[in-house]
Amino acid sequence: MFVIPFQSLRRHIRSALIGTLLVCLGSVANHLHAGLSGENVALIVNAASVDSLTIANHYVSLRNIPPTNVILLQNVPSGLTISLDAFRDSILKPILETINARGLAPQIHVVTYSAGFPTSVDISAHTKRLTDPTQAKYQTPTASINSMTYFYRWVLSDSPEYLGWGSNFFARGAFGRHFANPFAGEKGKQFEAAVTAASEDEFADAAEISETLANEYPTIYPLRIRAAENWFRSGDDDKAFEQLRQAVLHGWTSARYLTETEPLSQMFVDDADLPASHRRLLEQLQDVPKTQQEPLGFSSSVGWTMCGHPVPMDQGAMPYMLSCVLAVIHENGSTVEQAVEVLRRGAAADRTYPSATFGFAKTTDVRSTTRLGGLPDALAWLLCREQHVEIFPSVLPSKSQAYIGMMLGSADLACRQREWSFAPGAIAENLTSLGAVFQTTSQTKLTELLHAGAAISSGAVAEPYALAPKFPTAMMYPYYCEGVTAIEAFYLSIQSPYQMLIVGDPLCQPFAQAPNDFIRIERDSSNQETPAFKIAWQPIPDTTHTSSTSAIEIYVQGKLAGRVRPMANININLPGSTTGVVDIRVVLLGANSTQPRISYHEEITIGSTEQDRLPRMEQYRKDNSDLLTLFVECDGADRIEVLHFGRVLHTAQKSADRFTLNADQVGRGPVRLQVVAHHGDATILGSSVEMVW
Repeated sequence: MFVIPFQSLRRHIRSALIGTLLVCLGSVANHLHAGLSGENVALIVNAASVDSLTIANHYVSLRNIPPTNVILLQNVPSGLTISLDAFRDSILKPILETINARGLAPQIHVVTYSAGFPTSVDISAHTKRLTDPTQAKYQTPTASINSMTYFYRWVLSDSPEYLGWGSNFFARGAFGRHFANPFAGEKGKQFEAAVTAASEDEFADAAEISETLANEYPTIYPLRIRAAENWFRSGDDDKAFEQLRQAVLHGWTSARYLTETEPLSQMFVDDADLPASHRRLLEQLQDVPKTQQEPLGFSSSVGWTMCGHPVPMDQGAMPYMLSCVLAVIHENGSTVEQAVEVLRRGAAADRTYPSATFGFAKTTDVRSTTRLGGLPDALAWLLCREQHVEIFPSVLPSKSQAYIGMMLGSADLACRQREWSFAPGAIAENLTSLGAVFQTTSQTKLTELLHAGAAISSGAVAEPYALAPKFPTAMMYPYYCEGVTAIEAFYLSIQSPYQMLIVGDPLCQPFAQAPNDFIRIERDSSNQETPAFKIAWQPIPDTTHTSSTSAIEIYVQGKLAGRVRPMANININLPGSTTGVVDIRVVLLGANSTQPRISYHEEITIGSTEQDRLPRMEQYRKDNSDLLTLFVECDGADRIEVLHFGRVLHTAQKSADRFTLNADQVGRGPVRLQVVAHHGDATILGSSVEMVW
């Protein structure tokens, strides 16, 4: 049993609690903790837009987003395009400031915009500063709102560097990129010294340098592979194997590199003499092609190096923030009803492991030929995973079958006249010039693919030209198949995403290999003096579609409270003043390079067990389609507040009250409200209540 004293529900994550956890469980903190669940999403809402509130209501309900993660913005500029300064000052800064003020920065990895926001940003102030003639010609002065959020560091520093052809270091590349020099300055010189030493047959010296760097930067695990190669060449097999073991521990996944590449292949000759330790090592690895880098789960809490590996932010690499738009409600986009249906399909598709086809259009149109060069690697990977694939020589497929992925390239798509279908959770996107330019009816909009059944899609917000780095490569589909979320699959495969508007459900993950372990969350009634709750965890044997639990995250009132190694019993003490209903979330992280997550949620009652002491709320009547009358009550309360997305909608200066809400205040759909009672200096939280409007 592990007992944790929770110092304060309102304190920043770097509280005494977290300090205690990291001291006791130090090695947990040394690994990348990535992947996505509802706790990692900041949902941004235009407070003046009923459509935005409505879409947000549905997504909060579908994905169980904590209310602390919902940020309502006032005075959002209208229209589809916004200036760079207006975006920075009216949208980006308020979002980041709110995330920091609420102490959510360590857990937020995705900024997701509901409807009611501009889709594009005028970045002419940045493109005017380009000096490279090729960039100046082809990097046009319009960016998507989600890409400007992804590149928030450059936007805040007023730098145009995100306009480079390979500005997204999180994106995967050719397999050899693993071994590129990720350093600058003195560390870069050390890396080159190891390369030089190896070329001059000074293998032990090369191994020592690589191992020293790897000890300092454990998440750049290819350094371990180089150390292993050179220890083996120097004749020290034991040191070589230890470096391989460390590489696998920190994230190396390729079995084929070890068994097919000299000199390490000599350690894995397939015969009866292969040591058991070597066999066990290979059993932990994946047998996929070694032409492209493997997918990694995303984290905004680290920086990404030029070789595609994460390091702590203070070590100089570039941080990003995943971002997308839930819906574009527009006459040339979606209706609210269509957008809600897209989100429903996406949420229902998680961990369904569909047996469907990944389809790729191959025509003579430049929109198609631009990405065909990367197709062989993607097909080889998918076939290695025993997935169904199809290359069709037409704009759209002609077979009457279900597709889980579709890579297209045409100005116009006849999606409404189709015999084929999309499997739940499908990714589909189309390379064309105006796929996300909703001001015009020219060319098929990305939303048509969503209406046809896809969970997520993308399109350019301005003329991108047929330049491969600006669009998802064919490898997006194998990465999706490996189990990453939809939003991770996009950013893993776009080298220069500044013009891509990504729309749909970012958390959709039909292939995720999340843990399937038993979790129970309940009040700890054995502790009579201190309010507490307990978590029981029990591992369940892995299946083909699950992974073992590598870590457990604990959230209290929607906020990350700590991360621990898996253990059977965890007891957490809350502040002595805690009373009422407390929101507890437990997230299991899977032992897989994609870091799949699964979240469990309970509301437990702390303090008095007398139900009449808890604030409660119920629907009194629905007067018409716009008005809803509610009744709130809490015996002995001085004041009762009703909250929606964390903001106070109504305050009653007494112990019971009846009041009316208008749809313009909260939007429609499943409206999640919470009631809070105040007794003098004491605050009692009530359960969340979902009212369907």
